[in-house]
Amino acid sequence: MFRKCMAGLSLLALLTLTAAAQDAKTVVANATKAMGYDKLNTIEYDGSGFEGTAMGQLQSVAKGWPKFTAKNLVRYVDINAGTGQQSSLRSRPADPATGLLPGGGGLDATNEAQQNSAIAANAGWNARLDVVLLPPVFLKMAAAAGNATVKSQGKYKVVSFPVEQKAPSGASYMLAGYINNENFVERVETLLEDNLIGDMVVEQSYSGYKDFAGVKFPTTIDQRRAGLSWTELTITDVKPNPPAPPPPPAGGGRGGGGGRGGGAPGDGGGGGGGRGGGAPVGAPAAEAGQRGGGAPGGAPGGGGRGGGAAAVGNRKLAEGVYLITGGYRSVAVEFKDHIVLVEAPQNEATTTPILAEAKKVIPNKPIKYVINTHTHSDHSGGMRTAVADGAIIVTSEMNKPLFEKWFTNPRTLLVPDTLAKSGKKAKFDYVGDKKVFKDDTHTVEVYHIKGALHAEDMVVAYLPKEKIVVEADAFNPPANAAPPANPGAQFVFWKLFASELDRLKLDYTTIISVHAPGGGDRDVTKADLMRSIGKAD
Repeated sequence: MFRKCMAGLSLLALLTLTAAAQDAKTVVANATKAMGYDKLNTIEYDGSGFEGTAMGQLQSVAKGWPKFTAKNLVRYVDINAGTGQQSSLRSRPADPATGLLPGGGGLDATNEAQQNSAIAANAGWNARLDVVLLPPVFLKMAAAAGNATVKSQGKYKVVSFPVEQKAPSGASYMLAGYINNENFVERVETLLEDNLIGDMVVEQSYSGYKDFAGVKFPTTIDQRRAGLSWTELTITDVKPNPPAPPPPPAGGGRGGGGGRGGGAPGDGGGGGGGRGGGAPVGAPAAEAGQRGGGAPGGAPGGGGRGGGAAAVGNRKLAEGVYLITGGYRSVAVEFKDHIVLVEAPQNEATTTPILAEAKKVIPNKPIKYVINTHTHSDHSGGMRTAVADGAIIVTSEMNKPLFEKWFTNPRTLLVPDTLAKSGKKAKFDYVGDKKVFKDDTHTVEVYHIKGALHAEDMVVAYLPKEKIVVEADAFNPPANAAPPANPGAQFVFWKLFASELDRLKLDYTTIISVHAPGGGDRDVTKADLMRSIGKAD
């Protein structure tokens, strides 16, 4: 009897799944017909706007991820093959009011230039998003999926299904499309893996549908990642079933595992790749030059943004104050019964030996606080490791809505890290304009640097007794302390940094940059900063 009951239940489950699949196919078929996609094999659309770049290099909650300006954008998509080509005039201008470069990624301002790229069918999931999130491609994939399901959610019928492509954890990536009462696709969602964010929601919304020769296509395309602005496009023309354009010139492509922006921060990479190994094929030279070993602004980064961890060492800066050296640098400060560490960079592989080195030079004391200079992935990717070690994260109050969600997000697409395995909960201590950590042993003051468009949450640590400022990206000391021959946005950033230290009335003689100075590990002074911005100390 038990076996008969179980068999009946299994049959019921199978019939329910089959019915759901049939319902999904009906919903997809209705949308395909209503939008005029029945006989659509290729599509080309023209427009302009902004395209996200340098994933993980957040500017601010309000302004989102850094972007390129795109003009005369033409994107061709082969719907059946799942491939695409794009050309546009791309630029990355500095902010006209301040001369500073919005966002990060180690990219300087770039003049308008023609960019050609391609998306291959076997590219990494991150690289394929400009194709697979489009309404006609989504509906084509949904129609072919044997296990698509549909559920009602408000005014939407939500069709979802797994794709063949796998995340680093081995789980399949998913697609979900939101189809309204008019049978139009309003939004398509997926997830990307991200070292810090976990399962990151990528949602692409469509509005302003118009009829283009019988095909309904949106005139506005907006993409958000982790709820933050990524891409904003206005579409002006659409051509149904155009012939394929010539392939882009050799070497001009966006395909491959990294995709635009080099994948997700830290170890994630939209395919598990991380940040080492250069920029996406066909990316501007400035982008390529800052992704391997170069720190933003020209200083050697000493290890890249996703390659193997560099050997870790230490150098005593003052009594109870140690510089932890390696690919990226941290500063450990001894307090009466604990350690305060400035920066947990890159990822678990980089931060783990940094934590060990700090405990070696300051033995028998736990690391109680880790000060995060800003959210950029190469400066925050090791925070989860620090939390697993028991540390409280000190960060700008701007990050409160981000971190308290990111540290509790599911992580189904990533191989579990130390924090995920530990089950520990992250704790945070937020900085407004200033926060002070002090006992009879040492004092560390944390200040918000205002106006830093590179990362608006940026803070610096100041040790008043030792007259040391610890910072990241605000001043990456060049090999020669002299103004650059062609000052750009990074030079303006240096000037802002010096101005902010003056505003805060900090009495400092030494600057410790998280990125190793040009010319190798050495003492960098206030005089170096003054000479680099063309001023006498």
